[in-house]
Parts: sequence; C-alpha cells; structure tokens
Amino acid sequence: MLSVKEFKSTAITETKGQCGFDISGNKALLAWNQCLVEYDLIEHKKTAETVLESNMLALAIHPLNSQFFAIGDMRVDTYDDIQMTTPSLIVTLTGKVIQIKYNKNGKIMGIATEENSLILNRDNKISRCKPGHDGMILSCSFDPKDRFVCSIGCDGCLIVYQLSQIPQLLQRYTISKQISPDTFQKLQSDFHPSGNSFWIAGKINAQYIITQDEPQDLQQQYQILHQSEICIIKWIQDNCVGSCSLDGEIKLWNFKSLTDLSLHWQFNIKCTPLYMIIMQNIFYLFDCNGNLIETTVDPPLTVTEAIYKDKNIAFKDLLNQKAKKYNNQRIEEELLGDENVKENLDDLDGFIKGNEIEKKQKQNTDAGMQDILRPGETQLSRGRQYLCYNTVGTIILCQNTNMIEFEFFDSTFYKKFKMSNQQRYAIGTLNYRGCVLASKGPNDLDDQGYLIGDGRSIVFFQQFIGDVDDFEFQLPEEEGAELVTIGNDWFAIMSDHGICRVISFCGLELLQFNTNRAIVSLCSYEHLLCIVFHDTSPMLNQQVLKGRVYDIDLQKQIEEFDIFLTPFSSLSWIGYSDEGLLSIQDSKGVIRIYQNSKWIEVYHNSRFWLYGIQDYKLCLLKTEQPLASMKQEMIQQTFEQPFLCFSQDEKLIKNYRQFLTQLIILNHELYRWNEFGKYYYARNDDKQNDILLRYTQNLYDSNKIEETQKLLRKFRVDLFKQILNESKDKAIEFFRCHIKDEYDMNSIISLLELQKEKQTTNKELQKLLTHIKLLQRQQIIKQQQNFGIDKRPQSPKRQGFGLQKQNDQVNMNQIKTILEQREQQQQHHHHQQQQQQNLLQQQIQSQRIESQQDEDEFNPFAKSGNKKQSSIFDIGEKRKPTQTFGTQNIKKKN
Repeated sequence: MLSVKEFKSTAITETKGQCGFDISGNKALLAWNQCLVEYDLIEHKKTAETVLESNMLALAIHPLNSQFFAIGDMRVDTYDDIQMTTPSLIVTLTGKVIQIKYNKNGKIMGIATEENSLILNRDNKISRCKPGHDGMILSCSFDPKDRFVCSIGCDGCLIVYQLSQIPQLLQRYTISKQISPDTFQKLQSDFHPSGNSFWIAGKINAQYIITQDEPQDLQQQYQILHQSEICIIKWIQDNCVGSCSLDGEIKLWNFKSLTDLSLHWQFNIKCTPLYMIIMQNIFYLFDCNGNLIETTVDPPLTVTEAIYKDKNIAFKDLLNQKAKKYNNQRIEEELLGDENVKENLDDLDGFIKGNEIEKKQKQNTDAGMQDILRPGETQLSRGRQYLCYNTVGTIILCQNTNMIEFEFFDSTFYKKFKMSNQQRYAIGTLNYRGCVLASKGPNDLDDQGYLIGDGRSIVFFQQFIGDVDDFEFQLPEEEGAELVTIGNDWFAIMSDHGICRVISFCGLELLQFNTNRAIVSLCSYEHLLCIVFHDTSPMLNQQVLKGRVYDIDLQKQIEEFDIFLTPFSSLSWIGYSDEGLLSIQDSKGVIRIYQNSKWIEVYHNSRFWLYGIQDYKLCLLKTEQPLASMKQEMIQQTFEQPFLCFSQDEKLIKNYRQFLTQLIILNHELYRWNEFGKYYYARNDDKQNDILLRYTQNLYDSNKIEETQKLLRKFRVDLFKQILNESKDKAIEFFRCHIKDEYDMNSIISLLELQKEKQTTNKELQKLLTHIKLLQRQQIIKQQQNFGIDKRPQSPKRQGFGLQKQNDQVNMNQIKTILEQREQQQQHHHHQQQQQQNLLQQQIQSQRIESQQDEDEFNPFAKSGNKKQSSIFDIGEKRKPTQTFGTQNIKKKN
C-alpha cells in the first residue's frame, strides 16, 4: 500500500497568485515579482537571486541538466546560469508565454502561449502546430514515448498532436465549457507512464473528475471525484496518481484497474495549489502563498522489487553456507595440526607485514616540492580555464576562440567585456583597481612545440578606475613570468629566475629584489606583498613553507613566518580578505587565518573550494575544483573554530563559538587600527570606532561568562588609549557617549592618574583627568536619579566623589516604599527645592570661576554654557541629607 510521511512546509516567497516554478535535482527555480530565485531543496535555503526585466511566469528546467533552463514572457530564452549572462533566443512571440515544458529527454520544448497554436522547439528548429484552439493555450503535455503531445485551451478543448517532422492534429476533444484562466488556474493533463493513455482534469455533468482516454479512441471513463475544480494531476508510478483541486484538497489514488480506483490517502493544505512535482519518491507541492510543501512517498513493492528482494535473500543464504563451510575447514585444520598449513600461514603473515612496511616507506618518502600555485587558477575544461577567480570577478581563457573574458560579480561596478588573446596570455589576476595579464615567455609554445614571437614574456595592465591608459612591456630575454599580483596602486611580477619586480600603475618600476628560495605563490593587499617560498625540502611527505610580508611603501620586509599545513597535504589557496586578514587553504580542505603570529583553524570541508573572504565570511564554491565550462554555485559560510568543551549545554557552546568568532574579528580590527590607519582608516576613524564598539557591546550583552567580560572590558580601555593618543577632545566625547560601566570608568581614571604621576608637568593631562571625573560623577548621578539605586550588582562599588556606600541586597518591597515616599516629598517640598537650587548654583559658580577659564578649551560643555548640566551635578553633590534610597532611611522605614 502507498503511504505518505510527514509534510514539511517552507516559505520561499510571498506569492499571491501564479508564478513560474520548476524543480530539477536538488534545485528549485521560482520566477516571481520580477526576480528569479534559486532554492536548495537539501539545505532548505535560498542560494541565489537575479532581478528580471519583467514578471515572467513561464519557467522550465532541463530534465537532464539542472543548470540549463528556459524562461519566457513575450519571448523565450534559454540560459545556462542563474545570473542569466548568456541568453540564447528561442522564439519571439506576439503574446505572452503561459507555460514551457520539456519532454522526457529534454530534446523537445513545448511552448503554450496566448496564441491559438502550440509551438515546438526541436534541435533549435521552431515548428507551429496547426491552430485548433479558440483562444489562449493553458498547458501542454508530452507522451513519455515521444509519440504525442496534447494541449488544453481556454475553450475547454484538448487537442492531441502526433509528433513528427510536421506535427499533425490527431483529435480534438471537448472537456467542458469555456474556461477562464483567472478562475480555473492552469488546467492540466498528464500521460500515463506507459504512454498508452492520458488523463484529463475537467468538469462534466457538474462534477469535477479525471477521465482516462485512449489517444486513438478517445472514449472517456469517469474515475476520480473532487468537490471543486481539479487543477493538477500527476502520475507517481504505474499504479498511483495524485490530484489537486482549487480548494487545496490533495488525493493520492491507488490504481488497481482501468475502472477501479480506490481512495487511499487524502489531505487538505487550506490553500490553492499551483504546481505539483514528483521526483523519485519525493513529493513537492507549491501553493499560492509561496510555501513549498515536501513529503516522502513510499510506494508499494513492484514485482521487480519483490524478485530483487528474493535474490538478496538467496545471496545471503549462499554466503552463510560458504562461511559455515570455511569455519568447518578451519576447525578440521586446527585439530589435525598440519605443519604445511602453519607454513602457509607464516608465509601469509610475512606477505602482510611486507605490505605494511612498503606503505610506511611510501609515506616517509619525499613526495617532491610543491609547484607554483596561482590563487584562483583552475584546470582546463572543454577549452575554457579560469585564470583568476576571486570576490571581484573572474578571468576566463577561451582557447577555442582565442579570447579572454572578464566577468564581474557586481555589474554596477564594471560590465562584462572580452579581449583578443594575440599575445598568448596564460597568467592573470584582477581587483577593483585593475587587471594584469602575462605570458610565460620562453615556455610559451604553440601546438607544434615552436616558440611564439621572439620568446619574451609580455605583461599587460589595464586600469578600471583612473585616467591611466593601458600599457604592456616585455621582460628581459630568457626570463618568463610565473606569478602576478596587484595592490592599491602597484602590481608585482615574479619571474622564473626568482626576481620580483614591483611596477606602479604609471608603468615605472618601483622596486626590484631577488629571492633566494624556490617561490610557491604571491598575494597582496593594499600596500602589503606576501611571498610564499620553500624553506627546505619536504620532510615526511609534508611541505615546509614560509612566508614573508613586504611593505611596498616603506620598501622593506616587515615580517617572516612559518606556514602550517595539515600533514600529507599541500597549499591550494592563499590570499587576503577584503579586511586584510591573511588566509590559506590546504588540499585537505582546512582553512586557517593568520593572527597574532599564529595560525587559527576556522573551517574544514574538503568538498568546498575557497575563493575569498568578505565581511569575515568565507566565500566558497560547492566543488573540489571549479570548471570554467560550468556555472558555479557560490555560498557564504561563517567561521567555525573548533574547540574542546566539557559542558553539554548547546546554548553555552553556541554562545562561546560566537564569542570566539567575534574575538577574531575584534583582534583583527584592532590590528588594522594600528597597522593600516595611515593608509585607509585615517579618514574613517569615526566609522572604525562604531565598528569596534558594536562588536564589544554585542559580545558584552550576549556572553555572561566572567572571563569574556573581563577581556571585553580590557578591549574597551585599550580603545580609549588609542583615541586618547590622537585627540583629547575625541577621548572626552568617547568617554561621555560609550563608557557606561563603572568598572571601565575606574580603570580609565586609574590609567590617567598613573600617567599624571609620570608626567607631573603636563597641565593638559591634569585638566583631562578633571573632566573625566566630572563626566563620571554626572553619569552616576543620572543613573541614581533614574533608578533610585544602582541596578548592577556585578560591578564593583566605590566610595568617593560625594557618594555613599549602598547595600547590595535590597528587597523589592523596600524599593517600592522608598519610591512612594520620594514622590510624596517632591510634591510637598517642590518650592523649597527650587530655592535650594538657586543658592547652590551661586555657590558653585563663585567657587569655580578661576578653574573654568583655564578649562574652556578642553571642556566640551564650556561653549554651550548649559546651566542645566551644572545644576544636575550640583544637586547630586549636595543631596546627601535628603536621599531616600540610602541604607539609613531603609532601616528607619522598616
């Protein structure tokens, strides 16, 4: 018997009507609201989205190639990628396309349009069926054996055509009266898997039924009954058919004979279904609200499966008999104690031990030094090869057409273009500033093995942003280019002689130096150049690599470090992220980042190919090696740093993993502040403050672990130090806006007092310390006026600056009574408090006239002359006798 498992409903869009939808493999495409959405059915998430020029409702995926699909509105085009970069026009129409369908092998395409004729595309040859409908065509369906194709129109008729070189109208059959496409949705028909009959959804004698007809006789037989109009029918197997109606009623019928269908399963989705697709034993249904409903269908066993099951049982019995026979022989040999058997066993043991020794020797032997690695370069596939694949775009070498294609992921930045490859360029890279191409020179041979031209390596540069013209130059004789990389206003070329040349965008050579080691790879970021080379020959089948970082502006080496790889692996990618974070990937799929003079593993998956890092997220391709002849599926993955934890609390582990990821980001942002400030962040210092504060505040709020809170407080104080070195006015503003925790306040004041002791003659530091204390007292007084007590029991209490010690353990009932008493006192003594404020203002102003004149240039509140702020501070300082939230008044109230 047929059974259906639990339904899973996933919202993909917010459709309220028809849309283009199709499924192939594990990918679903949806055309809706002028956008094309790609959805992964395994991971249940959206993978790509493309904006359309119009609201196209006709969509079909090729049944054999899930990357190839057809979409149409007033014309029908085919594409081989979700970005819709290379359209192929099929046909142009005078009316809108209603439905597109492929046959079983994808060689024939049927197009149902507002015109009265069905259009067929076979081997890029368009043929129109003889007009037979009075109005628009709603749907079409192909025979599994490619003998017939049928179409249903708004006139309520079904027409069967015979597939031949010239499609011939076989029969016209009236289903019901004329149908409105708005009310009836898409009327469908479906052929039986055997191809001997087809099934029609229609309305006859005021009953919505499915009829079964023969293409030759067209004799109707009433089979299935629904309460409302049937809009979808699909055959699941030879003995099961599914039907959907407009009221959301879904029925699966177990087919027994041509005249007997017994109802086996029924379900209502409470919404109008639009599409139903069955792939193997998975049942997909898409409704008008944009929900994708998925379930698993378990069909009954067929005769073939029963025979296969019997064969498996017989095979297991045969294996059991052989095992019993082998055990009996072994027991007899042990009992007899035959010496020959012992000698054979000894020989067998020696053979096994010899194999193990050979395997160990192979592991210990030298596997050879790793060859040149060009990040983003792939192998040749069908005459196409990626010379560069990064987060900016791709460079594709087309050997068949002798062209080089440049594609950019951001089409608003730069449009796709091509150029001729007359110089036989075989190396390339690009970023947002420009691109560099180079030929291999002496190694650049034609198909017959002869040198091309004079054998010199040619380098070509083109700038994307700026007024510099394109230029090219040649390297010296017998010197070929091996690696190229590009920075902010320069690019570097590494030759096979170990000479690195740095060229400016104007075409002048800025720097030239030699490397005494075998070079492996190059990468760059802004003003930094990283060179990877072999330190020694491989040991124990593991590459021994090192890296050097050069500052091109300073023209000197600033760092040298070891590159750690997984044992028995090699380097497969190296590069900088968009934020300047150096990262590598080895052949085992392990991705590491370099931070604080150590390598940190952040991800491990051998099935993904890394091509860059953006916004601290890994940009991956779902393949071990991308091919330029196929469209790649791009995804983004966050860092997943492995760690050990004794706790089984999933929430705690999740928070700590998030903390480790955010800590990596915070450490690198602080590193960028120190190292790259004069190059990039000098004009974006305010933005940098916001980034650091956002990370620290999010971590402080989400992680309640004491150790992490201590570490985050330290980062906040370190950030204050950096701002203090730049500007004291910015430091005061930063303290006033962002330092709220009392522990951080005390730490910063202790820091300033320590610097004051070291620099006794610095009057500016003394004034800054005075302002910081003033701001601290104002913030604490405002908190006390708002809450009555300090609501942070974890922060340390400190006596001083006119404040009293408060009891940490206060009952909530006591707080309520205190607040009520305070409100009553404010109502009765409001007039007295105003008089006290005037007196206190006069006293404070007379005491601070001299100090205020010296502090105007450092005090951010001196220009405004706001009396309200000084009055708040004065009231908070003189309010000790009337405070209602102190411990003494609490005892009296009790």
